[in-house]
Amino acid sequence: MMMKTVLPGLALLLAVGCGSSPPPKVEEPSKEESHSQSAGPKLAMSQELGSIDQRKVEQTFSNLVNGPLENCHKQGRDRVEYLTGDVKVFLRVDGNGRVKYGYFEDSTIGDRETEKCILGIFNGTSWPKPEGGEAEVRSGFGWGPGGEREPTTWSSDKVATALVESKDVKKDVDKCKAGIKGDFRVTAYVEPTDEHSELASEASDAKAKPGKPKPPPPKAGKHGAKESGGRFKAIGMAAPNKEGAEKIDCLVDALKGLDLPSPGSYAAKVTFSL
Repeated sequence: MMMKTVLPGLALLLAVGCGSSPPPKVEEPSKEESHSQSAGPKLAMSQELGSIDQRKVEQTFSNLVNGPLENCHKQGRDRVEYLTGDVKVFLRVDGNGRVKYGYFEDSTIGDRETEKCILGIFNGTSWPKPEGGEAEVRSGFGWGPGGEREPTTWSSDKVATALVESKDVKKDVDKCKAGIKGDFRVTAYVEPTDEHSELASEASDAKAKPGKPKPPPPKAGKHGAKESGGRFKAIGMAAPNKEGAEKIDCLVDALKGLDLPSPGSYAAKVTFSL
């Protein structure tokens, strides 16, 4: 399966300065000012963002796309066979060419483990050394569907309603995102919790205790069909900022226990905001 890119070359957007406006014209100091400045201590000043070799950055991304990043996707598909989506990553590269921090500004992958694998690759990569300060690098890429059946697209209202009804989960979510400005963008896969569902098996193992009877079968629906409900198969997330990125694991853990309506006989994919 080929990785798709969304920007020219290797889908790279590069921030090399604080703005596009030219620096203001600086007037030459008078002789008196020059004498006063030379007599005092000299101030060493550096700009917040430096410049970085764009061609070298593109080459670095190309090497990652055709190797380690593809492995992240393959590992993800071993867990979630219909795993697809796009990401937009933000990296802050320090003066030594190492990632100071990074996070997803957007992600529709829907699997936190795959997202962490991607970030781990970026963090462990040697990048071109910026000149004049740290540099910001942005890139977008993703994976399209293969020959598998794609999940049904779900409305975000289904999750919003479930959160309102589950006060405990909502409380945990609010606790995780406390103090963070901006919204988290969540993409997740939902599977029915029937006897063939992996999620149902995991939930059963977590709740089952020796000597206790099995839980009752699902109630019949309006037409006699079993309405077994749904659970998240996998959850991924994009943060509004660096501080928010540090809260993602907490939010994913909080959402795992949310009771959802059944997506039907096959999985669904949903995107919503927190």
